[in-house]
Formats: sequence, structure tokens, C-alpha cells
Amino acid sequence: MTKPVSFLRGVPADAVLERLVEAVADGYAEAVRRYGSEVLQYGHFNGFKPLRTILAGIHDVDPERVVVGNGGLEVISLFLKSLPAGSTLLIEEATYDRVVLDAMRYGHRLIGVPLGAEGVDLDRLRQAASRYAPRAFYGIPFHQNPTGITYSADNRSAAERICRDNGMLCVWDICYQSLRYDGRPNDAISLDEKGPILINSFTKTLAPGTKCGYIVVPADLAADLVAVAANTRINPNLPTQAFIADFMASGDYQRNLETICSAYRPAMEAFNRSLADHFPGAFPTAVSGGFFSCLTLPSVAVENETAFVAAARSAGVILSPAWDAVAPDLRSEKRSRGSFIRLTFPALTPDQIRQGLSALSRVVQSFA
Repeated sequence: MTKPVSFLRGVPADAVLERLVEAVADGYAEAVRRYGSEVLQYGHFNGFKPLRTILAGIHDVDPERVVVGNGGLEVISLFLKSLPAGSTLLIEEATYDRVVLDAMRYGHRLIGVPLGAEGVDLDRLRQAASRYAPRAFYGIPFHQNPTGITYSADNRSAAERICRDNGMLCVWDICYQSLRYDGRPNDAISLDEKGPILINSFTKTLAPGTKCGYIVVPADLAADLVAVAANTRINPNLPTQAFIADFMASGDYQRNLETICSAYRPAMEAFNRSLADHFPGAFPTAVSGGFFSCLTLPSVAVENETAFVAAARSAGVILSPAWDAVAPDLRSEKRSRGSFIRLTFPALTPDQIRQGLSALSRVVQSFA
């Protein structure tokens, strides 16, 4: 029996992680020996200082503006926790589902803004900023989760201006910025003393198990964020951060990124070709990196989703609707267009991708 193809979770390929085992094992041991009790004791409440210094150099900011935590999701949560209760936040019409869920748990109000092939709908962003007086806009400008869209530089800059003109924080989650597989680099984001805020993670660029991410904030927000961080978890995982600092300083981190991007390129190419063959026009854009794309399936009505998911599983394809990723105020309208599913590809082989999308296409046609 052919093994089912799962498009469910955006996990790194096992083969990529296997190549890291010895380097990570040796790196942790060397970091603990090098730094000793400094990484075993309390301290470094805003993150391991040598790592913060490296990250500050990358973004050309003062290290005091960098807070390093236990993964990208933790620093996002710390930021959301630091906002006034019941803040209004603008988010993309579909975005990282954990941000949607976490923001609602903190009682924040979420307003969705549509996306296009070039990025966020600037007119709608401007209108929402004027109408709702939001505290912040959160977006994923590179290889967006779940659509795969990469904002154009002009769109991204315009979004930053709209935020600034309306006294709104612009928060860019850049966790996929380094993960471009077509041989072309993504452009850098320039920061000044007021922002934008950057959130990043080593989950996909190194390994999920290391649990390390960071946030770069304006200087006037740093003290409040550090206080929230210290009160939440006192200090982060310092041995991990020491290992990552050494891994970056040695050049091994950059070499690992190059290996990852090379390893995932065949999967990306097969993914794009198969989507174009089986679902022309059903996805926002061809992906050039990252981990995700998505499909809107007009022939699969929302009330038939349970039967659709079961039929797909019977055909050897594991997937799930992605409504948790959709802005709550836009879900009703988006549901009227048909089922919405998120797809991931890097952990799959090209053959698995072709097999899975071909089978999925047949299942979708059976619901037409």
C-alpha cells in the first residue's frame, strides 16, 4: 500500500535535520563548556547577549532593541501580551493561525485585510487604519503563510508608510525571509529608531527542536517587552542561544541555510508544476520559497468539507481546512467561495508531491 501523502504540517525534511545531528550535538556541548555556568544560571532575561549582539549587527540596531526567546511563537506571544488589553490589530486575510488564536486569547480585536499577488491591499489597509485606529498591523512579507505570496518591495514600503502615518506599529514576521529556493535572495528590510518591528525564528532555518526566535522593537518599547518576558519565563533557554551564537559566528549557520535552500528547490519546483497542472488559477501565486501555499476549492462547499477530507484520506491524501488561519471577520465571506486548504511541501519528495496533488485533483473533481 502506498504511504499517504500529508500536506498538513510545515515541518522540515528529516533528511535536512539528520545532516545537522552531529553539528548540533557537538555545538551544544562546546557552548556549555565554553560559557559554563553562565548558560546554566539565571540571567540574560532578554536573551543571551552574544547572540543578541550578532542579531543586532545583522539588522543594524542597538542590541538593547533585540529580545531573544524560546521560539518565534513565544516572542509573538510576548509582544501580544505587552499590548494594552483589547487592542485592535490588523492582520492579513489569511495568516499564521497561531497568531490569530493567541491574539484572541489575549482579548485583542482582529480586522482582516485582503491580500493580492503583490502583497497587502493598500487601499483596504489605509481604510482599516483610518476607521479602526489599530495598535498594530501584523504581516508575513516573504513567502507568506499560508498563501506563499512575497510582497513586492514597493508594496511593503507603502504598508510601512501607512502604518507610520496612522500611528500604528508595523510588525513584519520574517521567519521565511532566508528560505528562498530559486537562487535569488530576498531584499532586506531597513529599520530606523521607530521600526518596523521584526520577528524571526530559527525553527525552519535551523531546527524546530532548538526553540529559538527573536524580536527587534523600537527602543521605547524594549523595556516593557523585556519586563513581560522576564515575568513570563524569567530567562530563555540559554544553552540553545549560546550554541546558535557560536553556530552563526563560525559561518556554519549560513552554510546550513544554503544547504536547506538547495535541498528544498526540487520539491518547490515539483509543487509549482503540479499545482499549475491540476489546479490552474486556484492558488494565489507560484511559490519561490517558504513552506506553504493554499487552495480555494469552489466545488467543495463548506458543508461538505468533512466528507471531502475523508474522501481525500481514502485516496491517500491527508489535509485539513485552514479556517483557523483566516481573519475572523472575513471567514463568512471566504467560506462562501468554497473550501480553503493550506498545503506544505518541503518535507515531501517530488514524487510524493506529484502523487498527492494528482490524487487530490481527482477527489476535488468528484465533488464538482
